[in-house]
Amino acid sequence: MQDKDLKKYIKGDASPEEKKSIIEWIRKDKKHQKQFNLLKAQYVAATLDSLNTTDVNESYQRFSSKKTKKKTYYYTAIVASVMMPFLLLYFYSSFSNNDLIVNTTNYLKFGTRTVSTEHGGFKTVVLPDGSTIVLNANSSISYPKEFTDSLRKVTLIGEAFFDIKRNINMPFIVEAENLKIKVLGTSFNVKSYPKDEKIETTLVTGKVEVHKQNIEQNPIVLEPSERAVFDKKKSNIKVDKVDSNRIVAWQDGKLIFDNTPLKQVVLDLNRKYDVEFVIQSDSLLQYKYTGEFDNLKLEEVLELLKISSPINYKYEENKIMLDPE
Repeated sequence: MQDKDLKKYIKGDASPEEKKSIIEWIRKDKKHQKQFNLLKAQYVAATLDSLNTTDVNESYQRFSSKKTKKKTYYYTAIVASVMMPFLLLYFYSSFSNNDLIVNTTNYLKFGTRTVSTEHGGFKTVVLPDGSTIVLNANSSISYPKEFTDSLRKVTLIGEAFFDIKRNINMPFIVEAENLKIKVLGTSFNVKSYPKDEKIETTLVTGKVEVHKQNIEQNPIVLEPSERAVFDKKKSNIKVDKVDSNRIVAWQDGKLIFDNTPLKQVVLDLNRKYDVEFVIQSDSLLQYKYTGEFDNLKLEEVLELLKISSPINYKYEENKIMLDPE
């Protein structure tokens, strides 16, 4: 599907037949959905950038034509602050009405700059410089209204994939708990959940520098397909070679484990399926798992875990209890 056809749909100019064709195309492949999401995000960003108080005031005047024609700047400011969230909601509700859930994008011209995701979902965020971020489940990203002339800095809680516009005069900084990741223009993944024992930075393209926060020392420079793993307890960083495609496969709804301890497995399952796990015996903590779960239902994942290790599970008061066999 060509971008011009998708843009036609996004602008509301597509015919009923074209709409049907585009919806079917998006549903066929996660990559199609990503392409559509990015185009829609760019459209919203461009639309909001072109919006000003005059546009808002004119809209308000049309809306309240039966009321007094006396307007003040005070009213314009109020209308602007109220209308912007609804404008953004409008752009995205038009597609969800066709029973297709599309990951939302947040690009507000004023107001908060924190974007969050719930359990089991993810969002695409377009930053003021045109860089894009895909947030994994149960994550948040905070960024300023506008980047300064010398620095682009964001704060991450959780996991996200970054595709950063290159600007040698304005480095891009990601702050993630104990780490600071510095880039000029590149794509990489950061996993930094508060409950996890480690913070992982995986480079896909370009180069990044990984620093410990508030500690003066030489940074670790990553090459593509390298991962820096920061151990929160030991406060050290180790670098290993990885398949970066597997690391970022969560964007396609996949869960991939590579000799992963059960404690970490249940944390990842909780974020994806929004269910709490209780490990009822420390003897289970010895088990590690390697495997790929491609958009499976929770029950299917649990059965696979049960087959691969001596574990029983049961539902109890909205929790999943894990016991030894």
